[in-house]
Amino acid sequence: MTLNERILKDLRLSEKRLQHTKGVAACAKLLAARHFPSLSPEKMETAGLLHDFTKEYTLEEQRALCIKYGIEIPSSEADIHKLYHAKTAAAIAKYEYDTDEEISSAIYWHTTGRSGMSDAETVLYFADYIEEYRTDKGCIRVRNNYIRLLKKESDPLIALKKGVLYSFEVTIKHLLHKNEKICLATIEARNYMIERLRQQEKEGTPL
Repeated sequence: MTLNERILKDLRLSEKRLQHTKGVAACAKLLAARHFPSLSPEKMETAGLLHDFTKEYTLEEQRALCIKYGIEIPSSEADIHKLYHAKTAAAIAKYEYDTDEEISSAIYWHTTGRSGMSDAETVLYFADYIEEYRTDKGCIRVRNNYIRLLKKESDPLIALKKGVLYSFEVTIKHLLHKNEKICLATIEARNYMIERLRQQEKEGTPL
């Protein structure tokens, strides 16, 4: 049995969440192959299968995992309970499935993004946003924008980075509209991406 087969067997998710998980795994595999030749598509498929492993756990179960694995939740995020699953799933990936830091870090940051994201973090974050089964209006806008950028930009990597930037902006506007807290990591990720894209356009330096 392969690692991914084992993970699929172990997943305890609702039908809708399982469909999303499989969609993210397939999309992460595609994005890795399209944009990052040095990034293993199979590893990103593993990250996709594990990213929401604890998504449907109760808050009490999430907190118990934080204690078990020594996970520290930043005080600014303590009351944003929907962020817990990324951290606990990353720990499950690392300690229960023996994944490497590249995968566990991608899972850890897949909900918020962060400044200076690695290739794997970028792929999983964006795959979670645009996988084909997502029906939220914001996700559809981000997915369609990415498709347009792929046709418009001569460099596919620029299309990806601009697509990721747009997703940060959609998320921030959505949270502002709902009068909800915005994770600092997401704001920093947006600012970093803007700076890198501007620098690339000005100097032609690699992203």
